[in-house]
Amino acid sequence: MHGGLSGFNLAPTMTDVIIHKRIKLEELDLSLSSLRITRPADLLRVRQSLERSGQLNPIVVRPVDGRFQILDGFKRHCVAADMGWESLEARILEVSLPEGKAAMLNYNRGGRSLLDYDEAMVIYNLKQEHLLDQVAISRLTGYSRSWVCRRLALIEKLDPALQNALRMGVVTNSQARAMVRLPRGNQKEVMQCITEWHLTSRDSALLVDKYLASGSRKEQQHVLAHPMEVIAQNGSGEEIFDIRLSHHGNRLLKNIELLHIQQNIFISLCGQHMTGQLGEMETEILEEKMEKLRKGSGKVQKIIHDKTWKYAE
Repeated sequence: MHGGLSGFNLAPTMTDVIIHKRIKLEELDLSLSSLRITRPADLLRVRQSLERSGQLNPIVVRPVDGRFQILDGFKRHCVAADMGWESLEARILEVSLPEGKAAMLNYNRGGRSLLDYDEAMVIYNLKQEHLLDQVAISRLTGYSRSWVCRRLALIEKLDPALQNALRMGVVTNSQARAMVRLPRGNQKEVMQCITEWHLTSRDSALLVDKYLASGSRKEQQHVLAHPMEVIAQNGSGEEIFDIRLSHHGNRLLKNIELLHIQQNIFISLCGQHMTGQLGEMETEILEEKMEKLRKGSGKVQKIIHDKTWKYAE
């Protein structure tokens, strides 16, 4: 373990001294707010809750030099200040700064208000500011070393552009975890492909697999230029099976997945520049096929809308 925390209790009990008190907003310290991501939609949701029901849960703070440093409740503080409130009910923890940061993880995890990147920022801060290694952080927070390692990777192994996309919700946690496997110099172009094609987490992971398996730059560019085709090729050789379904149910599932993939490929091809440059004979041939497709897709839509597949005799 690195030095710098002699005498520091790495396994604190958060129930040592808990005091409830109403604290004026002007007495609250927001210095740890940089370790949290606050989005407009989150603030709106909190505002609606406070207007409808008032403050249901106390914010969590620790005393620091006559003030109270917020550990949990940054959004409530922001909204309360905007609404003209003068104070908030608070739970006061007598803990050190590193323990307080660990509490930020534990208090927020119960309500799932933290994203993986929020957690990563706290873990990275404990490593950089308090010189804790992964073992010490694991003991402090109560999470496994592998969990700590995965969170650190979101900071240390992700390109800054991808970190920002994760912070803003442009890519999901699952997509970011898939892209962590890529060299940082390649992450941005893969992220652009994922966002432009609106890939699911599963398809994003498949895309990364194909990209990593590419033997040349030309193959990588092909993967990014034709992602749905590449994913479909992968899926065609992969058994789609759900243990909860019967044999017939799994046949339906497989065809739903394949239809979804082919639909995305079709939409992509129709939107490409070359489609607008087809010759007259090509257009006539394709129009006939398009009409058959229109009729067939109409039947599919009716089956889905009317749910007739549930009551087939």
